[in-house]
Order: sequence, then C-alpha cells, then structure tokens
Amino acid sequence: MEEVLKELFQGISEKEFEEIKPLFKLVYFPKGTPLIKEGEWGDEVYILKTGSVVVIKKGQVLAELTSGDIIGEMSPLEKKPRSATVVATENIELFETNKDSFFNLLKTKPMLAIGLLKTLSGRIRKMDVEIVDRELQEERLATLGKLGSTIVHDLKSPLTAIKGYTSMLKEDLKDSKLKEYVKSIENSLTFIFSFIEDILEFGRDKRSINIQKINLSWFFNEIVELFTGSIDRDKIKLNVNVPEELEGYFDLSKMKRVFLNLLKNSSEAIQGEGKIDIEAKEIKNGIIITVSDNGKGIPENIIDRIFDPFFTYGKSGSGLGMTVVKKVVEDHNGKIEVKSKEGKGTTYTITISYPEI
Repeated sequence: MEEVLKELFQGISEKEFEEIKPLFKLVYFPKGTPLIKEGEWGDEVYILKTGSVVVIKKGQVLAELTSGDIIGEMSPLEKKPRSATVVATENIELFETNKDSFFNLLKTKPMLAIGLLKTLSGRIRKMDVEIVDRELQEERLATLGKLGSTIVHDLKSPLTAIKGYTSMLKEDLKDSKLKEYVKSIENSLTFIFSFIEDILEFGRDKRSINIQKINLSWFFNEIVELFTGSIDRDKIKLNVNVPEELEGYFDLSKMKRVFLNLLKNSSEAIQGEGKIDIEAKEIKNGIIITVSDNGKGIPENIIDRIFDPFFTYGKSGSGLGMTVVKKVVEDHNGKIEVKSKEGKGTTYTITISYPEI
C-alpha cells in the first residue's frame, strides 16, 4: 500500500508520512464503475493505485489517468458538484480519503497540511497539462488557494504575537549573541508572513480588486523607496523612467505586491554589481510597464514554469510569488511576458488594459 503514497508524497519526512497515511484507506472498483458523475455531489477524493480510468466532461473523453493520479479533484472540499465524470476502464485499486479526514488534518497539523497542499497542487498541475482543460485546472488550483487561506488565517494571530514579543525581547537584550538569535527569528517570521500573504492572495478572487486612479511616477518612486532597504544601493542601481503625468488604473496594494516581487527576483539574479530599470508608457486603452535587470537570467528549460504554483528556482521562497504576480496582473485584465537570456538578464513586460470607467 505504501509505495504509491510514498512516491506521491516523496517530499515529506518519514514522520510526516506516518501522520498522513491514516487519512487514506484502500478500496476496489470493478471495470465500468463510474466513480464520480458530472454534476453530482460527493465527499471522496481518490489516488489511483492500480488500473486506469477515463475522465469525461460533457460527453467527451478528456484524459486517461493511471497509477498515482488524483481522482475527484478538490470539489468536495469547496462544496461544489463534480465537474467531470470518471469511469474505471479496468478493475482498479484506489486510496480513498474524504472531506472530514482532510479538515481534521488542517485543524491538528496546519503546517503539515501546507506541505500536503503543495504536493497535491504539483500533481494536479501535471495532470491538467495532459487533460488540457483550463477550466478544470483553474477550479482545482483556486480550491487549493482557498484551503491555504483557511490554514494561514489560523496561523496569523499566534505569529503576530510572536513577532511582537520578539521585538520587545530585542530591546531588552544586551548579549550580542542572543541578539543574533533574535534577529534570525525575526528574519524567519518575515519569510513566514510573506508566505502567508502569498497564500491569501492566491486564494482571493477577482472581485476583491479595488481599482483606483494612480499617478505612476509617484507609485514607482514609492516602490523603489520601499525596496531600497533590502538591497545594497552601492551595488544595485534602481532606475525609474516614468513620465510624471502618466496615470494608470489598478489596485494599489495588489500592484505594490506585484512589483516588489519582480524587484526581489531581479535583485536576487544580480551577482555583484548591476542595475534594474523600470519603465512605463501609455498605449491605446492601457499601459505597458517593463522591469529589466542585467542579472544571470533564467534558464531556458524552466522559464515556462516560473508562474506555476509552488515552483521555485534560484534562492529559496514560497514558490507562490510569481504565481501571485501573474494572478494579480490577469485579474486587472492584463498579461505578463518574460524574456530572458542566461548571462544577460531578464525583462518582465506587463500590459494592462484600462477598465471601462
């Protein structure tokens, strides 16, 4: 029983695996059995151990799934009917879990649940490349985002308290070594809070956007000022080339997150000295904004994956930063393109269409 589950959850420790294993039970279905029916409700989620099934939507076969694939999506966790029918094409064995088991894990082991969400997200993304059904993919990943939001809301209050006590502790400490330890705790908390904000944004829908008219020259000067403290200005030059009168329409706080993420990526790509250029110009019914660096560039074999949820490259991170960037831009009726050449640098180009005002 354990081999397929271990392969699926290979990124977790043996102890964590032993805690996840009781969530699943082994079940059997004969050939021709419809495990799931489109439009019906159900609580079960399956992982296929042996055999194969077909996924059918609106009468069309979308894909064949085999050992290790997830069946049942995440719709029971979001209280939605099934979006496709799944039928066994031969006798099959599956690992079955359900809504109650999953939410018990969220309550008792929230950090372990985050790891489980990462694994499920990666597996679902791989399956959806084969299924080639964008509607299904977005629905599933949105569900994972909402589940992540449930977890981090519970974590945020105790973490905020820890952050406050840590700041107080730092003020009273005299020992330099102990101050170093406290600084390390603060850095870890900063990373966790950033991860939390990424997950919360990942789970929000388009309706949460608050469009405002923004002066872009002021906006990017604010961004540069916010970001300056995290880089060595003697080594990395930030240049802003934005007309003083240029205006745009977008959600101020969300777009701040977008450009702070892009600047972070660009600065981490610069080895030694370098520069980051920010430019913006008006086009018909919209604006184009570019962020360019002369850093090490993004390898060609991963550039198509940088917006995938939980995909990381280079320095460590949540793996959601660029996913959030793409989501926010697209929520603004925009698009983001990336061009990069190893050893030369990377350019991010964002095109945003103005809403009907």
